Amino acid sequence: MFLAIALMAHSQQVYFEAGKINSSFDYKDSEGNKIGNLQGSNQNSLCAGYRNFIVKPNFNFFGSVSYVKYGAKGSDKTLGNSFDWEMEYVGVNLGIDYEFFRPSILKNEQHGFSFCIIGSVASEFLLKGTQTVNGQVNDLKGLEEFDKPFYFARGGVSLNYYISKSFVLYGKYMGGTSFLIGDYKNQEQLRLITHNVSIGLSISLVYDN
Repeated sequence: MFLAIALMAHSQQVYFEAGKINSSFDYKDSEGNKIGNLQGSNQNSLCAGYRNFIVKPNFNFFGSVSYVKYGAKGSDKTLGNSFDWEMEYVGVNLGIDYEFFRPSILKNEQHGFSFCIIGSVASEFLLKGTQTVNGQVNDLKGLEEFDKPFYFARGGVSLNYYISKSFVLYGKYMGGTSFLIGDYKNQEQLRLITHNVSIGLSISLVYDN
């Protein structure tokens, strides 16, 4: 926590955002068979981070801490089973973005729109989660497919409005998928596919001319 505060204190911008995230499961059993009839769910997401330039002023890197909820529902009509998952994760995100059409500072003020393309990677860790099978609730803590970290690659875009040179309001879309690290041959495999829409506020701590 103290390291994150120190990084933010020396960064160009800090930002805070909230949104909705849609998640779906891509699950294969040890024989390579997929579970059908799985539906994703819409949950909440929160994020706080810092952003600074790599090449001044348009090419930037960022780091953030996120809180996300994932879920999915499904059924097996043949056996008459129903499934429901709900999970909460905390994540560490690193990425880069490139900003187009950034408005110039005129008369010590800055107004107008810009556009960003974004790429990021993340590692997310389970806080708590449950799996409900035919009304029986099970804790996901200790269940390997969920309790180990998820690793994500994501890409997206944002539309930014410069309220002033200090404050930027933005809307963002990020889509991506988790990926597995290691040898999972003849093992269960679970990937998450996510779509996240959020709004945020960025606050400048250091001004670029």
